[in-house]
Amino acid sequence: MDLSKPMITVFRSIIHGNHTIDSLKLNKSFSWTASVISDLEKEGFITKKPNFSIKASRKAIEISGNNYTLKLRDLIIKYPTIKFEQILADSKLKFLATLEDWITLKEASKLSKVSTHMILRYKKKLENRGIIEKKGKLYRLNKKSWPLLNEFIIEYKNHSTLNGYIKWKYEDEIIFEVDQKKLIKGEITGLSKFKDYGINVRTISALCVLPERKLTKEEIFIHSLFESDDYRNISLILTFYLKNKLKEKRVLPIAMKYGKYSQFNNLINFLKGETIPMFDREDFIRIAKMYGVKNV
Repeated sequence: MDLSKPMITVFRSIIHGNHTIDSLKLNKSFSWTASVISDLEKEGFITKKPNFSIKASRKAIEISGNNYTLKLRDLIIKYPTIKFEQILADSKLKFLATLEDWITLKEASKLSKVSTHMILRYKKKLENRGIIEKKGKLYRLNKKSWPLLNEFIIEYKNHSTLNGYIKWKYEDEIIFEVDQKKLIKGEITGLSKFKDYGINVRTISALCVLPERKLTKEEIFIHSLFESDDYRNISLILTFYLKNKLKEKRVLPIAMKYGKYSQFNNLINFLKGETIPMFDREDFIRIAKMYGVKNV
């Protein structure tokens, strides 16, 4: 993710009808404008198309048709008085992209590689605008107040040309699902990895993580939450957690990293006696006992 203040300024000019370098100069030099356009093109926000009605370069600069570009266009048009250069540029975007769910500033800094000192410089302004919300020491993007902003960040953060269903992405790390063995890349994780830890699960697809590396039990557990689309899977995921004696304290930072804090917290509360709507506790107990987990 790379979105600077000049890139946002030039992008705004393009969506308002300026499609040549001359019309996009914005009182800047030709080389400055050309450099910014090159950055926008590299990040996939614009394309250059032949247009012989244009003098000199004969290239028209247009916005791309991908989802994150259209979301940014819609965001700027919906809020014409807001300078998104002050909200989305540079490290602010990297920080906001960590706030998919509740996370501490320490973990947000670790994931984004933005220092906590830098984050603290603009965190209050983002709070005052209602862009982020706070609960104790936890922060997340205010999706209800800023749905379009959230959609843009998620689309941009998760964009990939990889063959597979993208579940989560942040810069070079990506979790994706494939339905054919030949498409597997990196390290297998999630439910497909449970068999190595005493829980045999039949899957018709595989969850993978790149770059390839040796995964911890805690990472495999959190990754499996991306496959918790039915209640049998949830029973198996809870069973994995208990059978492998995972500790909440060690799992929590990993849950924050992958935007799974709320879901993990709900599962912990379930194990402490709370209920999950439409989830059969007796069936979970049966499955847990089948894999040798007692005193559930």
